[in-house]
Amino acid sequence: MTRLNEKIDDLKAQRDELKVDLGKAKKGKPLGNDKDGKPKKNSPPEQIEKKISAIETKIEKMEMDKKIKEDLKTVALGTSKINYLDPRITVAWCKRHEVPIEKIFNKTLLAKFGWAMDVDPEFRF
Repeated sequence: MTRLNEKIDDLKAQRDELKVDLGKAKKGKPLGNDKDGKPKKNSPPEQIEKKISAIETKIEKMEMDKKIKEDLKTVALGTSKINYLDPRITVAWCKRHEVPIEKIFNKTLLAKFGWAMDVDPEFRF
């Protein structure tokens, strides 16, 4: 979680820096130097706006991932797959919806539930 927060903070800092550069580019002023002390390339305002929008979408995605990760932190999703769901139902659903079974079961469960892999896609419990 801390790494995710750090990445989000870095992206926000980049976005803020690009907004400053956008203001300078619109006024026709030179952009100045980057963190390494090298002069920045003069970019047209449209290109800077595209970079800002791309960074904002990354920030939104990372914040959604963070929220999902926090919500699922207390839920053990693997336990119910092993103990409470009939693997034939899961395999039939995967075949019906063309989802690779490896996305649902890890290698250990694939070996454990080998007997359920030959089920018909129209299987009903």
